[in-house]
Amino acid sequence: MEFGLAGSGVRTPREKPLKKHKVNECEDITNKLPEPLISRILSLLPTKDAARTSVLSKKWMYRWISVSKLDLDDSLFYNPKKKTGGVQHFRNFVNRALLLTKGSSLESFSLAMTNKCDISLLNTWISSVLIPQKIKNLRIHSKCEWSVSPLASRSLFNSIFLEELVLQMFCCDIEVPTKDVYFGSLKFVKLHEIIFFNGSSIDYLSLILPVLEKFEIRNCDWLFGKGVIVKAPLLESVCIEQDVMPSRDELRSCEIKFSDCHLKEFTFNGYAISQPVVMSDPLIAQNARANITLSEYEDGTPEARLRAFVLLNQFSHAKSIKFDGSEVLPQPNVAALPEFPMLGHLELGLIRFEVLFGLLQRSPILKTLTFKGIFKFDLELLNSTPVPDCFASTLQVVKFASGFEHELCLAKFFMENGKVLERMSFSLASLALGKSKIMEDFKEKLFSFKKGFSFAIVEFSYD
Repeated sequence: MEFGLAGSGVRTPREKPLKKHKVNECEDITNKLPEPLISRILSLLPTKDAARTSVLSKKWMYRWISVSKLDLDDSLFYNPKKKTGGVQHFRNFVNRALLLTKGSSLESFSLAMTNKCDISLLNTWISSVLIPQKIKNLRIHSKCEWSVSPLASRSLFNSIFLEELVLQMFCCDIEVPTKDVYFGSLKFVKLHEIIFFNGSSIDYLSLILPVLEKFEIRNCDWLFGKGVIVKAPLLESVCIEQDVMPSRDELRSCEIKFSDCHLKEFTFNGYAISQPVVMSDPLIAQNARANITLSEYEDGTPEARLRAFVLLNQFSHAKSIKFDGSEVLPQPNVAALPEFPMLGHLELGLIRFEVLFGLLQRSPILKTLTFKGIFKFDLELLNSTPVPDCFASTLQVVKFASGFEHELCLAKFFMENGKVLERMSFSLASLALGKSKIMEDFKEKLFSFKKGFSFAIVEFSYD
């Protein structure tokens, strides 16, 4: 009989069967799991990791191909020690994964390409995964310049089961095979840096999306005669970004029009509106929140400024507007701003005096006003400005982003004429500024003004 030394860490023959018994117990537990649960667990893993389970035992050799999701990322295969950096290994793995899962219950396909890729192979992968499968979720992230092949394009636009579509590209062009595109199940779409076009002379591309809820595009172009119409009765959220400065030649006349929808939130952020954004009816954005940030740039044209004005006008029935970039608005059109009969919250960036009071005069039920500051302030113009209607009945909160001489003049105007004002606040750049002699003088003057209200809180905060 052999004995082991207590505490020596020496393994005795009697211990080996015990260890093996524990391993067998674990294997038995996993083997007793229902196949759908195993498939679900494997689908939550990156496909590379799911495939690694094939070495566990013969029973696990092909279990990973029952996954409902393929998640393929070439960065996980990168190896600087290999001649091709792992590129060929990734290609072989994708080819094998697509072959083994062909005809399976695949519902989701995600492909991330951060390295240089073979475009023809990429088109082949997209076509092969979309044609035979009922894909619900398609996500492609590519940093390669890519012209989608006609076959891959047809496969995409014929994918009637799609519920989520995310195409985040570096520079990509896709030919739309028809003037009417229908996705009956699509609920969410995100498109980055894609040029959509059609070889024929189509005036409008119609995107018919009966259950779409969220629509996001970034630096996308729609090259059609007059534009693209988004028909989405359940659409609630739209986000459009244009963070690449367009040249004068890149300002296009074709528009992006939203029709038959009821927006709750709209966001535009960019240097310019390279293509006009239009609502078929202002009531589409009734009670919506609009967040518009426009950045001025050197090549800004009168046409681009007019588009900014037109975009703001689309939200005449919004309940909340955040607008930063009033310097982009054309000066003559401030007087032509529409009424904002439902606007309760208005947040503005650095703004011209005329634009601020043009908006206030047209917002009869405004309750909250926030703005960063005024540039090109004109005291004579302030003294001759009629008091907006909201001052007498609804304006309760005014927030200034700083506290300087022209803000003091404005604060005096608000305090003297605001009949229902409840709170006025100033956000200062630093605590040191708040304790400075300039600010002490500012506060003394502020509290000396005649007040049109019985009581209100005046507060100072620090960034």
